[in-house]
Amino acid sequence: MSQDLDAAIYDAFAYGFPLYEVARTRYQDMTGWTDQAGLAPNTICHDRRLADNQCRWITTPNNDTLYSRAWLDLSGGPVRVAVDALPPDRYWSIAFMDAFTNNFALLGQHQDATGPVAITLAGPDDHDLPIAGRVIRAPGNDVWLLARWIVNGEDDLAAAHAMQECLSVTPCKPVRSPAVKPTDSMDPANFLAVVAEQLGRNPPPAEDAPMLSRIAAVGMVPGACDPWASLPDATRHAWQAGIAAAHGRLRSAFMSRRRKIQGWWVLDKLEDAEARYEWRAALALAGLGALPPDEAVYIGRTTGDDGQVLNGSNNYCLTIPRQGIPVEAFWSLALYEPTPDGRRFFVENAIDRYSIGDRTAQLHYEADHSLHIYIQHKMPAEPTRRANWLPAPTGPFHLSLRAYRPCPEMQALAVPLPILSLE
Repeated sequence: MSQDLDAAIYDAFAYGFPLYEVARTRYQDMTGWTDQAGLAPNTICHDRRLADNQCRWITTPNNDTLYSRAWLDLSGGPVRVAVDALPPDRYWSIAFMDAFTNNFALLGQHQDATGPVAITLAGPDDHDLPIAGRVIRAPGNDVWLLARWIVNGEDDLAAAHAMQECLSVTPCKPVRSPAVKPTDSMDPANFLAVVAEQLGRNPPPAEDAPMLSRIAAVGMVPGACDPWASLPDATRHAWQAGIAAAHGRLRSAFMSRRRKIQGWWVLDKLEDAEARYEWRAALALAGLGALPPDEAVYIGRTTGDDGQVLNGSNNYCLTIPRQGIPVEAFWSLALYEPTPDGRRFFVENAIDRYSIGDRTAQLHYEADHSLHIYIQHKMPAEPTRRANWLPAPTGPFHLSLRAYRPCPEMQALAVPLPILSLE
């Protein structure tokens, strides 16, 4: 019986963690950060500078685009999202993510060219909708709008700012915002209360019914006011004893449920329903807000070819083959330092460089047009190596390669990938 209880609690945790993580991120945005006031529902926050080592509002940020974000609340009615005409040949995308971390709609260069484009975003309870115009039905009342606008270096920020100003959000009526504060996912009472509220605002899909039936007995009840209060003592004790281990299992799941190609870890979509729940939670922990695979391909490395964890005390050379990375937009290699809780952030360094890509100025290419990127903590002495230096911390680090608007062969990973060697 104890094993069954422990298994149900882990299933409930894995099922609910993405909803909790979205609620936590929204709450932090809405209460404000050190250098930013609170963000009200259905209003836009524009990040005016590229993410650096101080960026902590999202795990594994990119250093290629400016972000704009809004927490859309459809509980009061539809919301109109519009983008004015944009300059040609500049990458942009606007992803719409539901409370379960699913990207259910995407606007952008790939789909809408330069615009203009306007949509009406409607919630599940909206029945009186305008006949004219483009309507997108959201799965729930809570939607995270996350926009990305290309930046080609610091001198290009003004152009990116002008693109951001082309985005507008117009709500119809006042909303009923969430009431439960996400304080700590290690606190099972808070975890259950937050997820219950999220599930009440965002109806679970019909295919989740078997899982919800299984985990209802351990407090995962959509719309419940205080699930913790109704649990028997044995179930409470099991939650308290197992929630730390559940976090650890999610971190391990991200590392184990991947496929390795040419030394790089690739994220695969899982078809088994229960495996998908755990994988979805692991992705929410390690890379919340990732784009769908036809918009961006993400591959990563945490170890060298020798199986040892990447560490800044070593010197590495990463070679981009002369064919490059086949993309219609651009590619970028970023370096992150992992935190104990499984998140990843940029590393403070002497030259304020957090990524290298095909738009990085003054890189040195080899005679055969290949590119050597030097990854180490100490600044290289040789000028050509210094030009291609991606600074690492003194300890462990992770690499992430992003390919935006990947060509079909890159989506299939049927191309030579970068080679990482220990010098």
